[in-house]
Formats: sequence, C-alpha cells, structure tokens
Amino acid sequence: MFLFKEGTRNAYNNDRGEPCFRENYKKIFNMGLPHMDTVNDVFRLMDVDRIEAVKSNAVSALLRKKVLAGQRFMGRYLVAIDGTGVASYDHKHCDSCLSKTSKNGKTTYFHNVLEAKLITHSGMALSIATEWINNQDKTGFDKQDCEREAFKRLAVKIKKAYPRLPIIIVADGLYPWEGFFNTCRQNNWKHIVTLKDNSLKTLQEEIYWEKRFNPEQKSKVLRVENNKKVHLCYQWLNGLDYHGHCLNWVECVEETSEKGVVGKLQRFVHLSDLPIGPGTCAGVSDSGRLRQKIENEGFNAQKNHGYNLEHKFSRTSFTAMKVYYQCLQIAHMINQLTESSTDIAALLRANNKYTVRYLWKRMVSFMLEAAIDKNQIGGILKKRFQIRLE
Repeated sequence: MFLFKEGTRNAYNNDRGEPCFRENYKKIFNMGLPHMDTVNDVFRLMDVDRIEAVKSNAVSALLRKKVLAGQRFMGRYLVAIDGTGVASYDHKHCDSCLSKTSKNGKTTYFHNVLEAKLITHSGMALSIATEWINNQDKTGFDKQDCEREAFKRLAVKIKKAYPRLPIIIVADGLYPWEGFFNTCRQNNWKHIVTLKDNSLKTLQEEIYWEKRFNPEQKSKVLRVENNKKVHLCYQWLNGLDYHGHCLNWVECVEETSEKGVVGKLQRFVHLSDLPIGPGTCAGVSDSGRLRQKIENEGFNAQKNHGYNLEHKFSRTSFTAMKVYYQCLQIAHMINQLTESSTDIAALLRANNKYTVRYLWKRMVSFMLEAAIDKNQIGGILKKRFQIRLE
C-alpha cells in the first residue's frame, strides 16, 4: 500500500482484486496479497517494537555498507528531531490520546509522534527511530506528555539501536534547554540547534556584548542558485557558557537578488558545540538549516505525496496505528533510495517533463496492465548488481 503510494486500504484492495496485479506481485515477491481486513486484524496483535526493529536493521545495513558515508558533516551523520500530528478526533480515541480544549469549550483528541530522521544534503530524510507522545503512563490530563519528555525516551532508543554511530542532532527552537544539552553530552553526540530571539535571555545578553567585542569574526559568501545571486553574511562566537555547557553561536543573514532586484532578507541563528570559524561557519549554519528536510522531504512528503500519513488506517486500535506508521516509514525509506538512484535520475534528466510522481504512476499502471516475465525476473536476480545513489 505504501510502496505504491496508494494511500488507503481500499485502494490497496482494488489493486489486489486485479488479476494482472496479483499475478505480477506473486512473480516478483513469490507470495500472495492478503486482504487489508486481515492485515488490520494482524496489526492489532503485533509487537510494535519488532516492526520498528525491521526499520532500524535496514538503516544499520545502509550505515554498515557506507551507502550514506558521503553525506556526513565533520565525520558525523545529521539526525533531525521533530514532532508531527498523525491523527485527530472529536472523541477520546484511546487512553494514550493527547487533548486540547478551545476557548469555546470544544475538546479535540489527537496523536502526535516524535521522529528522528537521518537527513542528507541530497534531500533524503530516513526514519531511524520513533517515539509516540502519549498519555498512556500519565495519571490524568493535568500534565500531558510533551515533545521534550518524548525526546528523553527517544534518545535512549537511538543510543540502544545505534550505540557507536557518530551523530549531530539537528533540532528546532524548542530544544535549547539544559536537559537537551545534557543528553547530547552523555551520549557523545554533537548538536546544532535553532536559537530564537526570545529564548535563553541570559545567553542572549552575553551574545550581544561578545558580538560588539569581536566584530572581526565575520565572513561573506556569494552563491549562485537557479540564476539568483545569494549573498550570505556569517558572524560567529565561540566559548559561550550556559550552565556548564560550552556553546558556540553562528548567525547567517541571507539576501537574494535576481537581475539586480533585491529580495527579502532572511536571518538564521544556531547554537552548536562544534567549532566555528571562517572554514566551518557556513557548514554549521547550512547543516542547521537542513533541519527543514524532516518537515519537507519527511513529514510533508508523507502527508501529501501519496503516503497519506494523517489517514486513519485503523480507527480503533492504537497498536495497529503504530504498526501502519512504521510500515509507512520503511516504505518511504525504500522509495527515497529508489528515487535517489542514478537510474531514476537519468530518466528524469532524459525528459524534463517527467516527475517522480509520473514515473510512479507508470509503474503502478505497468503492474496493473502488463504481464511480467517470471523467467526474466529470475535472470535479473541471478546477476550481481548495485544500485548507486546520485
């Protein structure tokens, strides 16, 4: 369902009902397709940790084979942390539901999830660990579970699954707090975190004065992107103290111009424990801004590009909902690797009107209408081959 971006159980069942699709699937995978009602019954009984282990084992295999080694920054992998909503209800779905009440007294119940995704400069966002934000272990709703509490549990899960993986945690403006810095230091992780103007006020005062005393710590870069000139002005500070943590600060002011017309200014500010200087200020700032990949290539793609993340695949079982979610993450990982392969890139370059969505549509049409030669499939699988990434 998720690999073919069908988005609903009914759409999957429609494919399954087509004799040609069913036969092609059996020739490729050597197994039949169950009805989605059967799948749902099984998912209600599954151990969610075991299906998540399939995901983490797949990621570990990619890391062992150094498939993503070229995407590291300062020898470390970038892992973005962010939360998103998965489902909402006008009634209490289960004991794990979060809730909020509007000014007019209407209560909405919902499920949120906190994700750790390995992000790359080439545009991929691969889920490596998941933690649900839920009230299951809470005694009432006076104090609900939150993203910061979920991060503590997620950090334990990441360290257990990838104990020796060199990581840079990339996070948004919710995360500059002592508990986050402590967790990163305890796990030997580096971090790059967005700093909002209204957070850590004592540190902001120190930054204000240090900037005045160190005006020479600046650097300018000119880039050309899509026929636009991008002027970037960086300023940085090292050795700032926050509750015993040595933090470094970098600011990037971006100005875009096209044909002499200046666009709007953008400002990006980050804290990090990575060393910042003339040679690293741009890389640290760019890596911090790369956090948007988890929102765009991650959550946005899963919600709007065929995976239908916010669809209620199981309306009554929270366990089944979590299993569907993990299946979606695994399928999205496989599809991203496919879409980033040199073969797909060559197809897209060969015809500038082709899109990934169009190629997926062609693939599903082929499965529905054309008969696959099983002998040809067998011949391909007997040969050694390698899928290379762009």
